[in-house]
Amino acid sequence: MVSVLLAAYNGAAYLPQQLASLQAQTEGRFRVLWQDDGSADSTAELLATVSAQDDRFIPAAEQGMHLGAKANFLSLLRQDDAPYSALCDQDDLWRPDKLQRCMAAMQAAEAQYGADTPLLVHHDCRLVSADGSVLHGSFFLHQGWDAAANTLAPLLVQNNVTGCACLMNAALRRLVAEHMQPEVVFMHDWFIALTAAAFGRIVFVDAPLVDYRQHGSNVLGASRHSLLRRGLDALRMPERARERIRLTYQQARAFRDMYGDALPADASAIVDSYLAIEGLPKVKRITALQRGGYLMQSAVTRLGQYIFT
Repeated sequence: MVSVLLAAYNGAAYLPQQLASLQAQTEGRFRVLWQDDGSADSTAELLATVSAQDDRFIPAAEQGMHLGAKANFLSLLRQDDAPYSALCDQDDLWRPDKLQRCMAAMQAAEAQYGADTPLLVHHDCRLVSADGSVLHGSFFLHQGWDAAANTLAPLLVQNNVTGCACLMNAALRRLVAEHMQPEVVFMHDWFIALTAAAFGRIVFVDAPLVDYRQHGSNVLGASRHSLLRRGLDALRMPERARERIRLTYQQARAFRDMYGDALPADASAIVDSYLAIEGLPKVKRITALQRGGYLMQSAVTRLGQYIFT
């Protein structure tokens, strides 16, 4: 059984299409645990209606709490007890075979690494506009991400895991649910990726299994410009680029503090080594980043990392 954890807030404009795409999944062994965060539109009513019509859709226990996106997802993770959990945004469209393909990858990973190993499966997305027009066929290519950057060192400096693309097993969900503090994490998907890299394994399905809708109400959406344009913008606004790098140290420090002594020794050493880089002179910082593998995932972003670190 897979729990699809749907965190909703003022999503009535796009929610019916998302609900229909969930109902069309070819993987039949799933339920949708949904939680409205106190919407002012008809979101709660739409979800209640589908629950009355389809018993796979189940309201969670903390409705209307105004928790915010990160804390709403954390609440759902803490309430879930299924063997597998998939995160779901209210405004995307899932391909019919999304859950089926992710579950096949998860079962293969559990066969290889063991079901007790914290495992994360994620995939690519298509980037679409508010009206559903395709803006880019690959979120990874648009963002300049590298799916091979799936270990702790590169993920400390740049996340490539999108929440709506996540499927985690119970071992990973329990770690996240116990340790994540939404008030100090930048985004929940980055914390999930770091946890999986530190304690277990990350598996990538190289297919766009979700239409990721980009619109004015995204909590944190895709970059609106090309990778090259973003690099040029960084040169024009260097303080923003430096702040982005400072954020990676802040998140690394918060990640270490949230796990404390529970963090595996090798992961703790990787985090501590990265944090030590911040205080080095610039040339030594660049050398340490290269030696430790703390590198961003495209030539453009790595160049910016060297310039602004």
